[in-house]
Amino acid sequence: YLARLLNRLGVQTGETADWVLDWLQVIVVAGLLAWLVMTFVVVRMRVPTGSMVPTIEEGDSFFVDKISYYFREPKPGDIIVFWHHERGRKVRYVKRLIAVGGQTVQIKGCDRFPEDECGVYVEGKRLEGEPFTRPYYNGGYFDFCKIGAAQSQDHCTFSDPETVVTVPEGHYFVLGDHSKNSLDSRFWGFASEKDFIGEPFLRVWPLSRFGFMNGYFGSRR
Repeated sequence: YLARLLNRLGVQTGETADWVLDWLQVIVVAGLLAWLVMTFVVVRMRVPTGSMVPTIEEGDSFFVDKISYYFREPKPGDIIVFWHHERGRKVRYVKRLIAVGGQTVQIKGCDRFPEDECGVYVEGKRLEGEPFTRPYYNGGYFDFCKIGAAQSQDHCTFSDPETVVTVPEGHYFVLGDHSKNSLDSRFWGFASEKDFIGEPFLRVWPLSRFGFMNGYFGSRR
């Protein structure tokens, strides 16, 4: 196309120049399509911490589906990627969605409650099965009442084990699967739906774990 356009403008090109121009056109179009896809459809993310172990290991790299939440609402149990505002800059976080706007959340620490009672409660019901039955205690539970930023910004303030909070509309309560080593809604409050990026769907690194993320297709139901 470029070669024909130049010829119409009176610029003569040889076979080699035509070949170069054709390939240049292919490269430009491919680059534009790649930019559009990475901007509006998917984005690649590398996880630098182990806060989602064993679902997502430290160092895992995956693609994030950025369009699925235009067609459906996020629901508890989804693994989501969102922007977290950390010290004046935006950082991508990946966590598990526990509760949506209007639902109540309570976390009973395993150092304060019997094993068959401690855990995460949504709407008064204990979440069963992995990863929800992992212990939440000490560094996890008690930091509810230690983080000043979460309290001063009308986020979660858990002052005692009996406290139940209601998630505001337009916000979500999220936790890391590695309950004892995750900075999540227990520390900095709720995630806003305005900061949502999307849902992990394809792990590309390490190659030994290459494949679609567990639960991705199931979350579409």
